[in-house]
Amino acid sequence: MFAGLLNKGLRGSLVLIGLLFLISLITCYLSPGGLEETHYPNLFYNYFTQKIDHKLLIILFNFLFIGLGITLVSLISINQEIVDKLNYFPVFLFLLISVVSADPNQITPQIFTNAFVLYAVYKLLDIYRKENVLSQIFEASFWLSVSAFITISSIISFPLFFICLLILRTFHWREWMMALLGFFIPFFIYECMAYLTNFNQWYLVDAVELYFSSMKTPSFSEYFLPFSVSLVILLIISLFYNLMYGFGNTVKKQRTKTIILWFIFLSSFGFFSEGANSSSILLTYAFPLSFFIGDYLYNLKQLKIANTLLSILILCGLVIILGQFGWI
Repeated sequence: MFAGLLNKGLRGSLVLIGLLFLISLITCYLSPGGLEETHYPNLFYNYFTQKIDHKLLIILFNFLFIGLGITLVSLISINQEIVDKLNYFPVFLFLLISVVSADPNQITPQIFTNAFVLYAVYKLLDIYRKENVLSQIFEASFWLSVSAFITISSIISFPLFFICLLILRTFHWREWMMALLGFFIPFFIYECMAYLTNFNQWYLVDAVELYFSSMKTPSFSEYFLPFSVSLVILLIISLFYNLMYGFGNTVKKQRTKTIILWFIFLSSFGFFSEGANSSSILLTYAFPLSFFIGDYLYNLKQLKIANTLLSILILCGLVIILGQFGWI
């Protein structure tokens, strides 16, 4: 059913992905409210949430960045030849995780962050075995730095940026200097504006200090537990599968999967940060989960098993949606 479409490339999966996107958008608009509230010391995010209070506008913003996210996952997975060109399981899973985690009455900051992080990852993977890549490195680091002013949790991706450079390329001091410059310029622009307007100087330094000094056990909604547990089990199975059969038949695939493993490790800091809840944690891990699980489902020889696993995930996602409507 689902698996038969998602392993036939864009033409086969486009209808399914498009239907899920539209149905989720309509359902989100009809939903009376979310199951959780987002509380983060995020400067620009808090500013925009105060200015934007119309439900339809909030949903359109959320789904605009969900659309950007699934487009970037597709570009990373297919265009960068990280998975088979016919494999659209990662795109479908990323969309599923994103739509069940989106708050219908509140702009969801991690959805915005994911788009910036995925764009940076795409730009970095694109420099593999290429010359004259300084502009791409600067662009990736610049927008990744900007994302920290939208949601401070994106700082966990900063070390990943330099790990990517080490894995993908030999050390070149110009490339590293360009990366540092890209990270510094948004900070410099903000501090200049804050100084001229007498507004919240040294925000990023204070927010980072608060982020790491307020670690605690996250709050988990019971409605998210079936979906989260299913994803964790599938992730463990897919990791064992990769350890048994290897990380891919090309050097780029092997290095990319190593980068994504680092992504999973570094994201553990966000798991214990103050304000973390079920939806923010799922969105933080959305890309590595969708990539590893999607690759595993595509390589299953029996479509019945893949369809069964996808059906379980969709049913667990429906539990979250029904909880938002107050029907369970």
